[in-house]
Amino acid sequence: MIRGMAHAFIPRALLTIAAGGLAATVAVVSAQTPQQNQQPPTGGRGGTPQTRGLPPMGAGPKDVPLVEIESAERGKKVWAAECINCHGTQARGTDNGPNVVRSLIVLRDRYGSELGPFLKQGHKLQSSGSAASLTDAQIRDLANFLRDRVNDSLRGSPLFQAQNVLVGDPKAGAEFFNGGGKCTTCHSPASAPIAGIGSRLEAIDIQQRFLFPGPQGGRGRGARAGGPSPATAVKATVTTASGETVTGVLVAMDDFNVTLRDASGDYRTIRRGPSVKVVKNDPLEAHHTLLETITDKQIHDVVAYLETLK
Repeated sequence: MIRGMAHAFIPRALLTIAAGGLAATVAVVSAQTPQQNQQPPTGGRGGTPQTRGLPPMGAGPKDVPLVEIESAERGKKVWAAECINCHGTQARGTDNGPNVVRSLIVLRDRYGSELGPFLKQGHKLQSSGSAASLTDAQIRDLANFLRDRVNDSLRGSPLFQAQNVLVGDPKAGAEFFNGGGKCTTCHSPASAPIAGIGSRLEAIDIQQRFLFPGPQGGRGRGARAGGPSPATAVKATVTTASGETVTGVLVAMDDFNVTLRDASGDYRTIRRGPSVKVVKNDPLEAHHTLLETITDKQIHDVVAYLETLK
């Protein structure tokens, strides 16, 4: 069973509404050798795992993993035994520990690919033991549990309830926008798409656009259709083992293949391997890295400020 979810906001992410001029960040991506705990679950009948899924998010991988339901239920027990006191029932943090739903480690994880190496470094568990003692199976179960918590932050989740997001300080939001947040590096309150945004969108949709720039952030009222604009599209250059170079818009990439759409609109899928080099150019990369530093208060303050721009 696979259940799709419409995209929505989680209380942590990026600080600009749309792309428009961000300096592109270039990253070289090497092919990975899939590990046992990275293999995706298979949905279907005959004893195969039941799964549920969601569309890709701006901060996550292109091939966002499905949630294996039974694994998530096992992960819930591990979470209750080892993590709940610090990070809370829904992994959204307590006074003793941070919200991990918004962590880049969790958002970019594929069946333990990011979570596993982090925990194996010896993160302290509430039982006073070390996370290095967790088995690969337990880590995969935790990864499924946490991915499920991410899904519950989306509008398609039955647990999602829209709240009043106008709880911030507009003055503080303006100071952040014009100062520490460096939003004016690419955006001006007097120019599109910021100018008059408070009169065009409701506060919850402002937060949606503000947290998730790009096409997936625009779902809902006033959503942009037809995929990413040329300004926000992630581009990639692939150099094959024979030395051929292929450049285009990145359509999909996993451990095995990379698919591009070239300037003529044709699609190319290239098998990945040790001799194949992929260089990604993501105009929104600077937004994604802000995930690790922006606070909930700053998010609310900026939304409150943007709502005043009528």
